Amino acid sequence: MKSKGKYENEAKAELTVTLDEAMTLTGFGVYNISHMLLSGLILMGVILQNLALGYVLPAAQCDLHLTLQQRGWLAAIPFLAVILTSYFWGWLADTRGRRPVMLFSMAVSVVMSTLASFAPDIISFAVLEFLSAIFMSGSTAVVYTYLGEFNNLRHRDKMVAFGSSFVGIGTVVLPGISWLILPHDFSLPIPFLGIAYRSWRLLIVACAVPYFISSILLFFAPESPKFLYSSGQYEKCLKVLRSIYAVNKRMPADNYPVKALITESHMGKCEPAPVSVLSSMRDQTAPLFRPPLLPWTTLACFVQFGIFATTNGFYVWFPTILNSLANHGATDMRICDILDASKVSVLNETVVICDDTMNTSTFERSIYIGLVFCSMYLIVGFVVDLVGKKMILVSVLSVTGLCGIGANLAANQHLAVVLFAIFQMSGACIGLMNAVNVELFPTKYRAMAICLSMMMGRVGSMVGSNLIGLFLETNCGASFYLFGGIIIVCAVLCLTLPNKKREISAKKETEEPAQNETHEPV
Repeated sequence: MKSKGKYENEAKAELTVTLDEAMTLTGFGVYNISHMLLSGLILMGVILQNLALGYVLPAAQCDLHLTLQQRGWLAAIPFLAVILTSYFWGWLADTRGRRPVMLFSMAVSVVMSTLASFAPDIISFAVLEFLSAIFMSGSTAVVYTYLGEFNNLRHRDKMVAFGSSFVGIGTVVLPGISWLILPHDFSLPIPFLGIAYRSWRLLIVACAVPYFISSILLFFAPESPKFLYSSGQYEKCLKVLRSIYAVNKRMPADNYPVKALITESHMGKCEPAPVSVLSSMRDQTAPLFRPPLLPWTTLACFVQFGIFATTNGFYVWFPTILNSLANHGATDMRICDILDASKVSVLNETVVICDDTMNTSTFERSIYIGLVFCSMYLIVGFVVDLVGKKMILVSVLSVTGLCGIGANLAANQHLAVVLFAIFQMSGACIGLMNAVNVELFPTKYRAMAICLSMMMGRVGSMVGSNLIGLFLETNCGASFYLFGGIIIVCAVLCLTLPNKKREISAKKETEEPAQNETHEPV
């Protein structure tokens, strides 16, 4: 009996479980929160790099001799770069790992951004910004996967939502940094480049600092345990799980009860040769456009397209709109009436003088709206486990879409700005939609699926920023009605999402296992 009891205790102490069960046994605590903060800092760096041009271009228009149309396509450059390369980065993250892809791409992006601050003309500035955005896209979508895969099913949604709140924090930090830097009227000549180093150039470097800091921190972070498991690196996966357990439980790593993971057969891992890259990318992508994944791929891409087109499309012109409202002074006029009046006053000028100054109230209002935006992320993070992602997506997108339409109808400027701020809160659903995608797609296609949906989102950003710029010139009201309507359509489509994540697992794929297949596609 004594011997039997001994063996029973050893069996309890040395568990062989699935990866999801193993991650649950690591607990939840300091490690998960620290990893969420790192991922959040990366996301904040992305948003600063992406949206900084909204503040840089109005301040740089005199130095670079920019027209309104040139400002429009320059602002679309980061989105274009992500569109062209997200697909490649998604494939690379699925085949080579989340961490090395982000680490390399972030480091190069910081270097390119720094060089862009010394650009002497519009062409060199556009090229360097484009190169910086190409490498920035390496972490844009992969970071959501990286964040989600360090958390068990119970806490995954909450952590992704809280990590996504750093996008909102970025919308507060960006106008804050701009307010600190842009009002300073210094000019340091650099003769061999033929430029004067002014405040807008320093702003470009300042916006790359969070990205630089997060790349250093990422160097000391481990690879995703989900990727290590799905690629057959079980011992490395267990090592990461032990480190999570040790930090969360404040106990020695050797006390972690899991000694082995339940595995399934994997195809032999082989490094893809250059000639097989396209074939590998095709194999990673084709299942996304076949049942049962096709409906979810279509929905994810359209919803991200609509949200990005609205949020980023308007944010590019946000400082310009707020600056016009601040300079006009009237409070009993609609937003579009004020913008139309500003255009008429410019056209009536006999001598056009380049003015790159920004009203300080523009920064103040941007910070207030950013705080509202950030608060929405935090609220979502607290209630997502109670209400569910589907209900939040439908509710938030419906309300924000209606507020977007109402923003142009409001006759009071202050009310219009409030409705406009709520309209921008639709962006809080980007991270939540990515959390949905983590559940909709199996691990071996997950990063590719999220990168594909985010790529469509960037298409929306590029289309939205240029369309809104065109509408502000020709038919201002149409921009609010069109994009408000698109957000409402996205809310209706989200009604088709499954109510519970376990409904998805009932539709496990039947294809043969590939390089990154996991035990349970969640």
